[in-house]
Amino acid sequence: MKIAIFSKLTLKEDEIKAIIDADVFPPIKRGDLLSPGMNKYDVIGIIDGVFLQNTAVGHREILYRLKEGKVIFGAGSMGALRASELDVYSMIGVGEVYKLYKEGAIVDDDEVAVTFDDDFNQISFSLVSFRFMVKNAVEKGLISKEEGDLLIKIAKSLYYPLRTFKNVLDKTDFSEEKKEKLLKFFESEEDIKRKDAFEMLYRIKDFVEKSN
Repeated sequence: MKIAIFSKLTLKEDEIKAIIDADVFPPIKRGDLLSPGMNKYDVIGIIDGVFLQNTAVGHREILYRLKEGKVIFGAGSMGALRASELDVYSMIGVGEVYKLYKEGAIVDDDEVAVTFDDDFNQISFSLVSFRFMVKNAVEKGLISKEEGDLLIKIAKSLYYPLRTFKNVLDKTDFSEEKKEKLLKFFESEEDIKRKDAFEMLYRIKDFVEKSN
């Protein structure tokens, strides 16, 4: 079975190829699924997608490929969002971010939106990932529940291309020592979108092995 994965941002190409034999494409945008080149793939995994740079992948093109019989997985970012909307049509959602959208705990597209440079290096953080990081900071006693709520409120108020750890912390009245400690903590934290994306790759690997 031939596999196509849309990412290069949350997961790099070598990380993906270390787990499954797949062709790896940049973050998905409107029209990518309808290109003739997609005809040869049996399984498609969507992790990343564009928001600001181009028009987001449409529901209809995913549905078109699903009706053809292609198996489409979604996790992490755009994949999780679209899977939460289209799992009733057999798109397969994987991971925590997908579950949060499905349960209605988060609803806005900007929860998973980030900006990146031409080399697919992430510039801003995703709000959903930051929620998990802040929760961990509270549990580890680095900040209080009230301070955590404040950080989320500040992050949510920022336009998503401006969501960086420094921008959020600079809008607090925390001491410089506390800001620096939190900055290092957030930068070292695992991104929930990466965790979900890896989980999806192993789900695809298992699916393909069982199908062969």
